[in-house]
Amino acid sequence: MACDFSRRRLLCQGTSAALAAGMPLTRLLAEPNPKPVDEFRRSGMLYRRLGGTDLFVSTLSFGSHINPAHRVKNKHGSTLDEKGQQRRDRHIARAMDYGVNMVDTYENEGQWQPLAQLVSNRRDRVLISMCRQFPEFVGTNIDDAARLFGYVDLYRIYVGDADHVSDRTLEDWDAMRKAKQAGKVRAIGISTHSERMMISALDQLEGLDYIMFPYNFIHARADYIDVLPKAVAQRVGLIAIKPLAAGSIVKLDPKAPPGSKPENAKVHLYRGNNRPLLPAVVDKLTESLKRLPQESLCQAALRFVYSQSFITSAMPGMFQPHEVDDNYNALQRQLVLSQAELNALDAARGLCSARGPGWLPPHYRWLDQQWRA
Repeated sequence: MACDFSRRRLLCQGTSAALAAGMPLTRLLAEPNPKPVDEFRRSGMLYRRLGGTDLFVSTLSFGSHINPAHRVKNKHGSTLDEKGQQRRDRHIARAMDYGVNMVDTYENEGQWQPLAQLVSNRRDRVLISMCRQFPEFVGTNIDDAARLFGYVDLYRIYVGDADHVSDRTLEDWDAMRKAKQAGKVRAIGISTHSERMMISALDQLEGLDYIMFPYNFIHARADYIDVLPKAVAQRVGLIAIKPLAAGSIVKLDPKAPPGSKPENAKVHLYRGNNRPLLPAVVDKLTESLKRLPQESLCQAALRFVYSQSFITSAMPGMFQPHEVDDNYNALQRQLVLSQAELNALDAARGLCSARGPGWLPPHYRWLDQQWRA
């Protein structure tokens, strides 16, 4: 297969043949070229450099979604009730005690002010990540955030699922670059659900520091396309959102602790259209997990993401204290997946395939449509 002009040298020197043989790009990126992301450990936490910036981000970061069990709607979107806010604050503080240093926050879920108060006495040790949530000028949004937090560490815009960067995005990007030059923002990036948009952003957005995109052991299509080597070559950081498929992977795990729920707990996995799944499909996963007595499927799934040197950080939502503990504990062993872990992940993929699109809530089924490997 001929390599077109835009493909990196890596792809032209045998990558196409390797992919045709079924070798994922994660394997190729583990080779000496390209150079892995700079990283270091402190206590039990692993930190990786965000692209070409001077920011080192904990490999586990705290996601922005709030617990739907405590969500209260208001005219600006939603917020948490008093009990829910106290729980979230405790979970963030617990994560920080483990060394988590990046917290994502949504303004339309009422989290700017609570987070500013929570980190006020350790602002220099916390990386605040955010994106515009309301239809206002991005420069105004950054100014508001900078007044509250002092400055913003990571600021991004959601650029949609189109084929290319729009003129509106370019206008927003100019404002973000100026804000960074003025010291209001330390790193600027995008979030997207589209591989085409990722390529367009890498080509057109000057000064791009990072991209947030969906990535987990089921939705790892990025391993087989041009995005990853292009981003690594340009020293653009990569942050994995949906590392547990919006929590839906917990539905696959019979060992999940009580209280573990996906964002939409009404979606059932083991039965569809009132018919049980083939017992052999379920049994294969159950038997595989028995060979991981000290590990859950969710931990193995996160270890899959942690183990990819091109991923700076995985950003799951965490609604229960045991989720914070489990996600941190998944980092405590050498980040090379065992054969037993690989077998369990393979069995889980098979179970998802057998269940069909119903294993994901309707508003997240684009993951299967666009990102399944």
